[in-house]
This record gives sequence, C-alpha cells and structure tokens, in this order.
Amino acid sequence: MQRLKNNIPLSVVLIFFGFAYFIWTVFQNRAVLFRPYNPIQAEKTYSQSQWQQSQNVAPDKARDEWAIQNKYTGWSDYVLENKNKVDIKKVSDQILASIGKKVVSDSFLYSYVGYKYVNGANPSLLNPEHPPLAKYLIGYSILLFGNEHTAGIIVAALTLLLVALVSYQINGSFLLAGFAFFLTSLFSLFTDQIVHGPQLELYQLFFLLLVVYLLLLWMKKRKLIFCVGVGISFGMLLSTKTFLPFFLLFSTWLVISLWKQWKALFIIFFLGALTFCLTYYAYFTKGGTLRTFLGLQKYIVTFYGNSNIPLLEFAGNYLRLIFTGYWKFWDTARTVSAYSEWNIVWPIIFLIGMYMLKIQWNKKKYSHPLILFVILYNLFVFVVPVFPRYLLPLFVPLIILI
Repeated sequence: MQRLKNNIPLSVVLIFFGFAYFIWTVFQNRAVLFRPYNPIQAEKTYSQSQWQQSQNVAPDKARDEWAIQNKYTGWSDYVLENKNKVDIKKVSDQILASIGKKVVSDSFLYSYVGYKYVNGANPSLLNPEHPPLAKYLIGYSILLFGNEHTAGIIVAALTLLLVALVSYQINGSFLLAGFAFFLTSLFSLFTDQIVHGPQLELYQLFFLLLVVYLLLLWMKKRKLIFCVGVGISFGMLLSTKTFLPFFLLFSTWLVISLWKQWKALFIIFFLGALTFCLTYYAYFTKGGTLRTFLGLQKYIVTFYGNSNIPLLEFAGNYLRLIFTGYWKFWDTARTVSAYSEWNIVWPIIFLIGMYMLKIQWNKKKYSHPLILFVILYNLFVFVVPVFPRYLLPLFVPLIILI
C-alpha cells in the first residue's frame, strides 16, 4: 500500500495526461481565447448596455416602461385593453428582444472594467459591487497579452498545481495528488470557466487554495512566514468577489480552523485587511479616505440588499443543480435553466466527497480546514441564489478530499 501511495511514475502519468487535456482544451478554443481585445468596440458596447442606459432591463419593468411611453399606466393596462386586438406575446417578445441587445455578460463587464482599471479608472466608479483584484488581473491580461483570457489560463494552470500540492499536504500521497490534479483538469465546471471566462470564481478558487496550502504549511511547521502568507492570501481572496458575505464565510472558516490560536488569527486578519485595502490603491490615490472607503463598502451591502430576492424561495437550489443539471434563476419569471456542462459525474463527486468528510476527519487531521470549508460552503450556497459557476469552490475541495 505504501509503495502504491508513493508511486511517483504513476503520479507523473496522471499529471501529464491532466495537463495535456488542459492544453488541448485551450488549443481547441484558441480562436476565442486568443482573440485580440478591442477596447474601442468594448467602449461602444458598454455605453449602450444596461450599465449605462437609464432603462431598467428587467423584463417586467421594461414592459411597463414601454407601455407608459405609449400612454398606458403600465403593461397590465396595455394587456387588458389590447388582449383581443393584438398578439400580446409577440409584442412582449419584441420588447424583450430590443432590450436583450443591450445586456452584456459578466465576462464582458469584468474585461471592460479591468481594462479601465489598469488605465487609471477609479474602482469605486466602475462595477464597485465587486472588489477590484480579479478585474485588475483581467485588465493586465489585456495590457500584456492583448486579450482578456491569458491571465485566466495561467491562473487555471496554477490552480491545478495547488490542487496537487494541497492534496499532498493532506494525504501525503503522490498518487492521490496526481489523481486530484487529473480529475480537476477533466471536471466540466472547471474547464468551462477557462473557455467561457473571464469570471471571478476561477480567481477566487485560486486564492482559496493558496490560503489552504499556506495554512497547512503553517499548521505543520509553525513558521511565521507561512502565517504571513496566509494573511496576505486571505486579503487577496477577500478582494476577488462581493466583500461582506464572503468575509463572513471565510472569517468564520478561519476562526473555527484556528480556534484558540489567537496570535495567528490576529496576524492573518490584520494582514488580510491591509492587503484588501491595498487592492484599492487607485481609489485612495484619487482622493478616497478611510471614511469614504467604509461608505463604499456600505453602498455595496445596500446594493445587494435592495435586490429583494426571496432567499427562502431559492434555498437548496444548488442541490437541484448538482443532481439534475437544472437551476432556478432569480428573475421575475423564475426561469428554470439547464446547464449545458452538467453531467452525471457531478452528483457522483458530490455524494462520494460528502461521504469522505467523516473518513478524512477521523484519519487525517490536516484535512480538517478543508472539511470545515466544505461544510460551511454547503451552508452558504444553500441560502444564496447560485449560478452554476458558484459551485466551483465546492467541487474542487471535494475532489481533493476524495
């Protein structure tokens, strides 16, 4: 068993084929991934998008606005007066088609905003709803490589490396590290983030695994340098996606993982807060103060609080996605969509991974931080409305634990 556990040649084979599949995925999609970014066209598209137009592109509000412009009190009034005269569905489809042309994707938004950031834009004025770090990386990808995807490809490759390193730190097995690398490289949700990026979740996963890896090194060696590394990585992790909910999630996770190790927690939280603030360097150089910075964070909380999404209605929606590939979106129509990259491997990984939590907890103490994160993240996505890509930080840790 020990010889199999430390079978380096087999591990190398698994990593080789996993990396080869990764390269093949990039090669197959090279026309899109390496297409030059056009800032002039992006500026034009953005200026006509939902982010710049006063028209609210939510379907109900768009129809109401159209009806009011046509001298009705609202869409329902128009329908009531004209239901026997015109094809209501056709009119509705025409309205939604006209606004649909103005809607830009998140990946377009992050690319445009990132490009603006690296050219001096104030991060508090463009897409302030998310912290700036990942968008800066996307922007520098455009600046250095001419496209928005190369940084994501590099981060994805480094993420696979961290998957193997974290697995080895937990299991002490070259074979399991190679297997974790191989399985992650083939996992459809992971490859989808490379092909249809740039999205924030891939960057979030990278910084999460970096925190885990350095945390395990600190737990084993108790060297200050690793504790400092955890703190800096923690700040970068916080500066990747929406601040408050993820701050509560990751802070709770670290406090539980390092219970009674108050000195280490103080260092991590201090350096994490400092690093988070430093990612807003451009904001402070343009006249921002600590007081207005806190006001900005309050605005972000208010922005999401005003979404009025009934959380109870979407509770557990992530389980439906995992087991069926279908998920309910939080638009007014509560649209149920199928995720094209879903396959039967998803529920298999989820069930085996959840079953492994108890086994790993009892046998391998260095698995505890990752197990605690999986438990907390399950609770988190149980109550938070999800996109499929939100499950990336759940599945990759489960693969490592398997």
